[in-house]
Amino acid sequence: MCVRMIRRVNDEEGIKKLVNETFQKLWFTPTPAHDKEAMTRKILNITDVVDACKDTGYDWFEQLLQNLFKTEEDATYKPAKKACIQLVDNLVEHILKYEESLAGAVHAPVESKGVNSTRQVACITTLYLFSKIRAQLMVKHAMTMQPYLTTKCNTANDFMVICNVAKILELVVPLMEHPSETFLVTIEEDLMKLIIKYGMTVVQHCVSCLGAVVNRVTHNYKYVWACFNRFYGALNKLKVQHLEDPNTTTLAANKPFLLRSLFTVGALGRHFDFDLEEFKGPNKVVIKEKVLELLLYFTKHEDEEVKTKAIIGLGFLVIMHPSQMFVPDVKNLYNGILADTASSINLKIQILKNLQTYLQEEDSRMQEADREWKKLSKQEDLKEMGDISSGMSSSIMQLYLKQVLEAFFHTQSSVRHFALNVIALTLNQGLIHPVQCVPYLIAMGTDPEPSMRNKADQQLVEIDKKYTGFIHMKAVAGMKMSYQVQQAIVSSRRALIRGWRQDETNSALCAHLFSMVRSNRQHRRAFLISLLNLFDDSAKIDVNMLLFIADNLACFPYQSQEEPLFIMHHIDITLSVSGSNLLQTFKEFLLKEPGRKEKKEKKEKKVKKEHKAVSDSEEEEKMNCDSPRSDEARSGHSEDDEEEVVRRPKKSRKPVAESESSESDLEDLDIEDAEKVLRRLPENPIALMDFANAVQGILLLLVLKQHLKNQYGFSDSKIQKYSPTESAKIYEKAVNRKSTVHFNPRQTLDFISNNIAHATLTNDIKKRIVKQYLDFKVLMEHLDPDEEDEEGEASASANIRNKAINALLGGSGPATGANTRNQPGPETDDDDSEGDERTPGSSRRSKRSGDSSDPGRMNENVDSMDVIALCCPKYKDRPQIARVIQKTSNGYSIHWMAGSYSGPWAEAKKRDGRKLVPWVDTIKESDIIYKKIAMTSNHKLSNKVVQTLRSLYAAREGGAS
Repeated sequence: MCVRMIRRVNDEEGIKKLVNETFQKLWFTPTPAHDKEAMTRKILNITDVVDACKDTGYDWFEQLLQNLFKTEEDATYKPAKKACIQLVDNLVEHILKYEESLAGAVHAPVESKGVNSTRQVACITTLYLFSKIRAQLMVKHAMTMQPYLTTKCNTANDFMVICNVAKILELVVPLMEHPSETFLVTIEEDLMKLIIKYGMTVVQHCVSCLGAVVNRVTHNYKYVWACFNRFYGALNKLKVQHLEDPNTTTLAANKPFLLRSLFTVGALGRHFDFDLEEFKGPNKVVIKEKVLELLLYFTKHEDEEVKTKAIIGLGFLVIMHPSQMFVPDVKNLYNGILADTASSINLKIQILKNLQTYLQEEDSRMQEADREWKKLSKQEDLKEMGDISSGMSSSIMQLYLKQVLEAFFHTQSSVRHFALNVIALTLNQGLIHPVQCVPYLIAMGTDPEPSMRNKADQQLVEIDKKYTGFIHMKAVAGMKMSYQVQQAIVSSRRALIRGWRQDETNSALCAHLFSMVRSNRQHRRAFLISLLNLFDDSAKIDVNMLLFIADNLACFPYQSQEEPLFIMHHIDITLSVSGSNLLQTFKEFLLKEPGRKEKKEKKEKKVKKEHKAVSDSEEEEKMNCDSPRSDEARSGHSEDDEEEVVRRPKKSRKPVAESESSESDLEDLDIEDAEKVLRRLPENPIALMDFANAVQGILLLLVLKQHLKNQYGFSDSKIQKYSPTESAKIYEKAVNRKSTVHFNPRQTLDFISNNIAHATLTNDIKKRIVKQYLDFKVLMEHLDPDEEDEEGEASASANIRNKAINALLGGSGPATGANTRNQPGPETDDDDSEGDERTPGSSRRSKRSGDSSDPGRMNENVDSMDVIALCCPKYKDRPQIARVIQKTSNGYSIHWMAGSYSGPWAEAKKRDGRKLVPWVDTIKESDIIYKKIAMTSNHKLSNKVVQTLRSLYAAREGGAS
């Protein structure tokens, strides 16, 4: 219970205060001197908690003590300080009693000895934690702790005792007033024996303790210099032997001593500056350069273990001499190993550890300097102070930053873990501009390990607090990098990369990023539009990355209706242009290279109508007027597109029969007949594969829209009525997410899993692509609800549409079925546009019966601003759509419109000199074939109107022939 509570010590202020008060009462309230039993219980409780946390770290204990001492800084009565003195004294007493019990129980069972040994380690560890925060508490017990340096090491607990005692003495001995010579000499001798005899961990802590004792108390430099020369001389000798004969067996025979020497020379170089005159005397040799040269030599050794120890030694040396990290050889070594994908994982981790240790040491120095500054701040002049150390740290991290960040894209989680630690330390110390790390931190927020993603998310929160807008600025780049991280993680498993967490939550991998961006409406919208724009240019983006982004868009934690509606609205805009163009491109691509077997009837028809085509084209030239529609106009609504609309297309004088056969071929392609499409495929595979790749982005958007519609229960009517310019309050209502609906873009998953993008174009793949085209075509046709007049027909059409889309999504389920039932019949623009024109007293029934016998509504009256369809002999484009300006004596004055059967329509313009002017024309009443056309909300022709127009044009042209 205590362990769980104390880990909340760094939570928000309310919880933090509660934890501090609880443990102040439990542990840090002075105990009456006579109540030995209560003190023993307290000691056992604290040491049990410390022992339980040995694997997770003791930051919580340090934080708790710091919080308690901070609250008592200016107080006259300091109960926590008094309680700590009692605890430290009793812990030392407890350790001594344990020693006595060992001496009196030589024949005690081994199990009980193990339990007691664990308790002893916990007691000494607790004393170290107290020393770390208030070393003064242990000063009077330093001489009591010194004999534990001579402990015989047989178990892991024995090593822990030595290491903790060395750390305590390192903190406490420099604070002792007039320690005895014998005590100091004994410590030095004990530490030197441990350095020569035991392994890395012991050596590291003992050298550190020796540094504190010699540098700050005894100044016995000759003793340390002799030790250094012993290991340095041996290394130099081994280097010379290896240079003379690289195949010598001397190195292999002396490998254990070589490894110890590399580590110890580096450790001594970390704590002692051997270039001081006190060490080397009048000698002019630069020791740090000699040591660096020696260590760099062994980093090129063929044995990886030797390399690793040399890099560890190098890491120790540059802590004392940070300028050595600017040496080109060191820079090339570090960056080379980090950047090389083939280099050993252990070497990468060790270099990241070196950088981490350097930054931690710099952080400690800065904190120490800060404490000293607070003491002397009143006497010092700020103008004379220069933070040279911080400037050097910043320069160093700029050198290695790129390679450390790139280490995030590593398969091994341990490499990513240490890279994240280095970046977190760098950001916390303010050594670099945080904006360059934002996309990498977003990417690390998708890591499968909770500890790492929580740490990355926390860094993003801190950046967002200080620099508003940085997260939004790099959000899309972060999404792309998230995909790269996932690519690195799953590369060994060759699994499909998805953008949602495949556990019980099914949450988006980048959910935290969206939660940070969503609070600002402008930032959220810009972020979502940027993501959707990636699908528009899918030929240049990996299909799997698009799937990853679509997964995230499908699973983001949307809270209000406005968020998914905004996405669906922009999907419709993208699809209305890109999707229609893609279909048109595919159709034209097929028609350019027709199949080998051409029907004889078509050839004969071409010959019969050749003369009529020539006369038509001559009449067109006499009119000196351009066609109201051109192929270029179908691609969009921009100014450039408008210029394309008015430019005269260069038409070859081909027979009308050929044009008509092309039109009939287009109509044939509208039939979902895979065999017909297959016969029309050309031999050249490039265009076909381009379509297969490009269609995936559009297809994903279509499926995404359907998924959001099903998951949040939106009707077609709700989606079409949404406008992003309306007040945000209208759509602030919370959304209800259906947990049973899952995003499953079947077509794209098949495309990626079968590697169609890089496959050889076989007949089977051709069939797949044709099926993909037909599925895509069905989805595009059902993107908007059919606009029928009859209520029954509208409902039936909606059911057909939903069944078709559910089939494409992989089969209808309970969720999609429920959604179909909830959808009202689609709203029709016909009702709105014609409500005012209806004859008083007329009924729906009479109107409907009139429609069946009058498909083009020719019985209606034409008014200004009505949209009509025409069949003017002087233009060959189909369909011909115009808006009526006014009635004239001979017919009507009209404004031509540009568009296509499946695309949006806009008013056409033509050039008059250098200006673009509205394309106005006059027509006869007999040219009209369809009156009062009602466009959809996206300015398209409804499916019913398209079918009617095609049949009307076919009838007109059939009669003319």
